[in-house]
Amino acid sequence: MVSPYFSVVIPSYNRADFVTDTIKSVFRQEFNDFEVLLVDDGSTDTTAEVVEPLLADRRLQYLPKKNAERGAARNYGLAHARGKYVLFLDSDDRWHPNHLAVLYQAIYEQDQPNFIACKFQLERNGHLIDSDLATRPASYYGLDLFLHGNPVACNFAVRRENPGLILFEEDRTYASIEDWMFMLQNMEHDQLYLVDAVTIIMNDHDSRSMRADYRTMTNRWLKLPPWFDQHLHLTVEQRQQLLGHIYYLCAIHAYAADARAEALQYAWKALPALSARQATILVARCLIGVGGVNLLKKVAKRS
Repeated sequence: MVSPYFSVVIPSYNRADFVTDTIKSVFRQEFNDFEVLLVDDGSTDTTAEVVEPLLADRRLQYLPKKNAERGAARNYGLAHARGKYVLFLDSDDRWHPNHLAVLYQAIYEQDQPNFIACKFQLERNGHLIDSDLATRPASYYGLDLFLHGNPVACNFAVRRENPGLILFEEDRTYASIEDWMFMLQNMEHDQLYLVDAVTIIMNDHDSRSMRADYRTMTNRWLKLPPWFDQHLHLTVEQRQQLLGHIYYLCAIHAYAADARAEALQYAWKALPALSARQATILVARCLIGVGGVNLLKKVAKRS
């Protein structure tokens, strides 16, 4: 059997309401040399029933497994993939029809990089919002880009035969941040090529994993320092930047939950890694609180 050029791995858990649109966005690709591996990570909803009619397209494989979180689901899909490049697509996101064609052209032009990604937009309440990647030029990026979070999310492709590829962390302790950890480990010894083209729509709905309870998220982030001390070889400055960003994330989520005391504690710890402008805005938000910020916005609109 001839292997496809692309393998698309879609991990899914209880996304019956979204997964059809996600899969169909792959079926509509202008470049059609691909396979789709839907890894059902122990769903308890109607995912199996929803997917069944789509299996008429032989490019789709349905791979149900016991629930073990997305890191394990992505690794499972990667182990079953046959394509030269493996792409990861969350089961509530979508691709523009030219996504694979754009990637294929860039892979050819860049002589088959180990990691490659396109840009994305966030869809929130029917509106499209540019991501933090919007103004970044096409180029190769290494570890430094990912010390301040994971701006590509899981919207990247990997060359399957890369001997240095480090797989996704499968420990549930790090659920929803395993893609960031994946990039940190792999970018320590490699680079990702960013294509200057927006070809992905990420669905920013209320049940997204990154919108989990703020205490759950902060607890996960705060377990990262021991992990990166064990798995990464950072300079003092790199460690400070990474640690500062973790505290920044904790502060922002505590602020959003109106937990001002906690937000201020995290903000104070984040300050050494922030610019003066970032520090001022963060501390001001934490001091004023969500209600105060919203009130100031209303006053500004009236004036």
